[in-house]
Amino acid sequence: MNINLILERFAEKIVEKINASEIEKKKEKDSPEDNELIVINCAEGKLIDSKRIELKDKMFFSKSQEGKYYFIEHLKFRRYLFVRGVATNFLFKNIDFSQTIFDSCYLKDCRFINCNFEGAKFINSNLQGSYFEFCNFDYVTFEKTFVDDEIFNCAPKKNNLKYKFARSLKLNYASIGDYIKASNAVKIELKATKSHLYDTWSLSDEYHINKYGGIRRRSLQFWKWLKVCILDLLWGNGESLWRLIRFNLILFFILTVYHILHERTTDIITIFNTFLVKVPSNYFGISVKGYSNKNYFFYYPEWLSLFLVITRLICFGLLMSIIIKKYNRR
Repeated sequence: MNINLILERFAEKIVEKINASEIEKKKEKDSPEDNELIVINCAEGKLIDSKRIELKDKMFFSKSQEGKYYFIEHLKFRRYLFVRGVATNFLFKNIDFSQTIFDSCYLKDCRFINCNFEGAKFINSNLQGSYFEFCNFDYVTFEKTFVDDEIFNCAPKKNNLKYKFARSLKLNYASIGDYIKASNAVKIELKATKSHLYDTWSLSDEYHINKYGGIRRRSLQFWKWLKVCILDLLWGNGESLWRLIRFNLILFFILTVYHILHERTTDIITIFNTFLVKVPSNYFGISVKGYSNKNYFFYYPEWLSLFLVITRLICFGLLMSIIIKKYNRR
């Protein structure tokens, strides 16, 4: 009996090896298209239905009324797709709209109180006159949507999410031609970006320590933060004409102090004349003559004169950039 059992097992092993060799030969004979189809089928097997519910041409309705608003509360519309949805003068309280897509929806003059829009998307929708209070807009995007800029009151608290939220609204406002609101979005985006970059190199919390730890990454983030700060101080990253003027006024003040120390001037009228007339004239390339028809700033070293010429050209370029950016939007 034992010998028969051994023989049976030996025969089974031989059959398994023969079958395995035949399978390998069959794989070798298979065409690349067949192999690609197998890979595609395996990949599709790793996907399941997201259970998104699509609703078209629906209007929000409720018999409950609070003041002049009909309202709904404590409902979940998670991972829905609303196409051409309608709601006017409607109140939404404690509604979960997370990962919901609003496509061509008309939600005018509505009130959203303590609603969750995390991961939601607004496309070609109208939210004019709608008010948002204590809402969550983490990871929300907007495309060609009319929405009032009071929505920034509900901007995400985290700086890395806040600047992305502002950037999405900036592109949204620009796409519908509302460049005044786009400028406001840019200011919020720049402020949040600067704060975010500061958090990345200062390692303010555990998240940033895990993501940006190490000398190399911290140095890179510090350099990015420093560039943003310098450009913000110089010309508000292209959004502030006043900051460019302020930079030049500070430069004129420094040059005036240098002149006072060099010439030992104490007369107030002469000092004001130097600051308001002579220094700006020399800066913009107008020859300023002093006594004996000599250059008023003859004592400037060559490196300082070269620095002023380069600075003047850069500031002129930045000025033209601001003007073109402002008036090109009209």
